[in-house]
Amino acid sequence: MSNVLINRINQRLSELGKAVQRVSLEATGAKETLRKILDGSTKNPRIDTIAKLAIALETTPEWLTGQSDSQVARAVPNTSETDIPVPRRDFMPNDVPVMGTAAGSHSRGAFQLMPGPVDYVRRPPALMGAKGIYSLFVEGTSMEPQYFPGDLIYVHPNKPPRAGDAVIIQCRNIEEDGFEGTLGIYLKRTEKFVIIKKHNPLAEVQISRETIVSVHKVLTTNELFGV
Repeated sequence: MSNVLINRINQRLSELGKAVQRVSLEATGAKETLRKILDGSTKNPRIDTIAKLAIALETTPEWLTGQSDSQVARAVPNTSETDIPVPRRDFMPNDVPVMGTAAGSHSRGAFQLMPGPVDYVRRPPALMGAKGIYSLFVEGTSMEPQYFPGDLIYVHPNKPPRAGDAVIIQCRNIEEDGFEGTLGIYLKRTEKFVIIKKHNPLAEVQISRETIVSVHKVLTTNELFGV
């Protein structure tokens, strides 16, 4: 591993006044990742790991690895928009699994979560430290105009939904001994049902709690970008 990477990481740690463990947690969710890079235990860090560290250290992967001598300047008060550097798309790791498709209806053809990812997509900036995030492609038209067929949605399994949130509900399909699910607006939970709303046509759907495996929140655009 190049000494340039170690030296430049140490430089940014000093300039930012951040501790090794804090940056490691911010970037990767693990305490020891950065320490192992700095002490040489990790000989060849993954490209996506370096990209995550660059974000936590407020610079670029190219600068950290010595491919560039230009750092990304931090925004300061009264800085004009033209002076604020725009991070390249490939700075964000391509590590969010696409687990299938989310059908609009809750009848036949509802989506099935795959046993493994069918693809991977970019991680939005505000989700760098989030665990368990996955994504789905929307199918069907019953959630138009909020969601259209082919839209990509990001789902946070560890963020409890509130009334009015879009959710993915995964259910057991007793007839076929499998799993299926649906996309809708969370309204309320009763003793026997979870009730969601569909847009097109406008309708409320009752889903038996006995069949429900999970209710996961779909993240809004503001939540994806930390607004």
